[in-house]
Amino acid sequence: MLKRLTARELLEQVAADFEPQVRLAWIEAIDRIRSDIVLKRIMEKLERGDVAGVVRDLGIEDGAFAKFEQALVQAYHSGGIATVDSMPALRDPSGNRVVFSWGVRNLPAEQAMRDHAARLVTGIVTEARDGIAAVLTDNLARGQSPYEAGRLLAGRMNRVTGRREGGLIGLSRPQMETVARIERAMREGDIAYMRDYLTFANRDKRMDRTVMKAIREGRALAPEEAERLVRLYSNRALKYRGDQIAILETHSALARSKRDAFQQQIDEGKLDSQDVTKRWRRTVSREPRMEHLAMASLPAIPFNAKFTLPDGIQCDGPHDPSLPARHVVGCKCSVDYSIRFGASELRRFRESNGG
Repeated sequence: MLKRLTARELLEQVAADFEPQVRLAWIEAIDRIRSDIVLKRIMEKLERGDVAGVVRDLGIEDGAFAKFEQALVQAYHSGGIATVDSMPALRDPSGNRVVFSWGVRNLPAEQAMRDHAARLVTGIVTEARDGIAAVLTDNLARGQSPYEAGRLLAGRMNRVTGRREGGLIGLSRPQMETVARIERAMREGDIAYMRDYLTFANRDKRMDRTVMKAIREGRALAPEEAERLVRLYSNRALKYRGDQIAILETHSALARSKRDAFQQQIDEGKLDSQDVTKRWRRTVSREPRMEHLAMASLPAIPFNAKFTLPDGIQCDGPHDPSLPARHVVGCKCSVDYSIRFGASELRRFRESNGG
């Protein structure tokens, strides 16, 4: 006999299915933008100091991330379906089974999810444009040649795969600034920063011996060595960002769908909010957030109540949009909802008998 999966197991399976899909959609969007780069045109504009023109020509626009947006909405719907499918059986006062369903035409809830995905993409696009403009402007002001600035931005074409590698496209603004700083330090022989680089998590350790040798000799890296080191670092930084986006946005979509699924049953009169409770559930990780660990030890609270974190922040649960980044980036915590069927059935029985 096949084992019936619990709500937790179903949602974990949905997360495992959609994290790679969201990550792939993100990477494909970045690859499309990078594949359309014409380096010669970028350099021509940089020679004229037309940074705004370079940013405009890169094609970093909301439409480039359409598949990424759709993947988030699909994860949301899959989470909603999985949630209602795992709800236990409940009968009304007449003895008829209450059928829980995920309203595919729950327009307000779906629109809220679509609006979230759209705002996310707009934020990503704005940050990318602003970050690239800032790095290019700063580097040109420091005397970097248009050729070097263009290479740093676009990366290098891999003749084997036909894909661009390295560069700034797809990185967050802080990551872009770090890449530019690493590139400058390696080319100028900034020994102090070269030592700092050896502590960076996203560095490619294959270059460590090269950097340590240069530090011992008190010199800069050769141009080809610096270019390779920066390209490898950028590749790892891009992968890291893609992984973090996939984790954050997949689990955010599932958290939203899970709550919306219960809210929908409440709105339709199939459940009463006073019969639904929720508990914070943490996921085992190598570097657990102690605040989240503390939350998982607390008793269940009513459906409409707020969780209060040890730092005083209140929220509906993990991945609440109001939470600051320190509570959501890389977090895989979730909420376990429970239905107090005994209380619900007793109240319905009394209602049916006028008691």
